[in-house]
Amino acid sequence: MSAVVPLAPQRAARIATQLMELIELQKLSPGDRLPPERQLADLLEVSRPSLREALHILQAQGLVQIKHGQGTFVQEPIVAQELRASMMTKTHGLNELFDAREVLEVPAAKWAAEKATKEDLRLLRATLNQIDTVTATTPIDYDQLQSLDAKFHLTIVGIVGNRFINQTLNVLQDVMKMSMETTLRLPGRSDISRSEHNEILSAIESGNGELASKLTLKHITGARATALADAKKKDSN
Repeated sequence: MSAVVPLAPQRAARIATQLMELIELQKLSPGDRLPPERQLADLLEVSRPSLREALHILQAQGLVQIKHGQGTFVQEPIVAQELRASMMTKTHGLNELFDAREVLEVPAAKWAAEKATKEDLRLLRATLNQIDTVTATTPIDYDQLQSLDAKFHLTIVGIVGNRFINQTLNVLQDVMKMSMETTLRLPGRSDISRSEHNEILSAIESGNGELASKLTLKHITGARATALADAKKKDSN
């Protein structure tokens, strides 16, 4: 006769999964505080002891941090922490940075074309309009331009709704910041980038995932070539 599996651990694990779904639904980022315990228990329709057990499971997994007297906070996953630590302690070449973008962004563009809502498309179009405004201003605020450029790409990746990708978006943002610093300030690159952004968004709006992914690859490849050429030029001087 097989042993009976206790229900408590299963229930706690199920509540932990519901908590992660709630974190995603409310778009909470690392450092954000979860609703108070009583409110969470009501939202999930569970007892507070069961909720606490589920929270301890997530804390053991490194997904939340419980600070006594302050509340429970979303924590950057251990994988993301390790990636960030690696970026801070090692010198990553430009090719590695652009490789990381390709791996995440090219398939994400295809999936975004299949999943994007009207609100997603509105946000992407509004971001491109903001980019147009910044680039039409003299002198150009390149820090703001870089932030908006990253926002466009990160929004596309975020549309996918993949839990692992969403949890590592902050690290990806750091990767993108390091790669973009080498391209957007170069003459003519911001105009090319704007044109390619519009092509990518048009493909997503039309639901053409294959085209969206091809255009994204073209966009990243172009930025890579520009960055590498600039780095080579600086090394030769």
